[in-house]
Amino acid sequence: MKTRSSLWITITGCCGLFLSTMIFFGCKIQSGNTIAAMNDSTKSFTAIVTSAKYADNLTRVEYKGRSVYNQYCRVCHGEDGDGKGFNAYNLKNSFGVEPADFTDSTFMVNHTMENIMNVVAKGGKRMNKSQYMPPWGETLNREEIENVVAYIKVFSRLKALGDLSK
Repeated sequence: MKTRSSLWITITGCCGLFLSTMIFFGCKIQSGNTIAAMNDSTKSFTAIVTSAKYADNLTRVEYKGRSVYNQYCRVCHGEDGDGKGFNAYNLKNSFGVEPADFTDSTFMVNHTMENIMNVVAKGGKRMNKSQYMPPWGETLNREEIENVVAYIKVFSRLKALGDLSK
């Protein structure tokens, strides 16, 4: 007959053996170094949350505008706002139209926030710009348009500071 203390030692030993086995096999299942795997998952999470290279430099409004930009604008205007999105090639070769380059400070200084908001809301054709710039006023509310325009203004500011260099 076992005493309480020997029973406790047996249970504790079994639990310890079980946990040791799980840790041992858990580490073996992961490929490579456990520390490297942790760093990779941290980078993946960070990449998802702050996919832009310059997310730390954004205000709350600009940060919210980035989501709108990535969903609706990036396809033509590019990830860095340089007018080189993956659809820009088609626009140029098929229709002779190039999306606006938001990194061009000369272009951006000549366009007020209100002017850019009108182009986004009403589309290029109504604002005497490219007819291929769709009107987003039916899709986006005023706050979303203000946010995306604030984000668009970031591109020329960051290029001027040299933050967009790869």
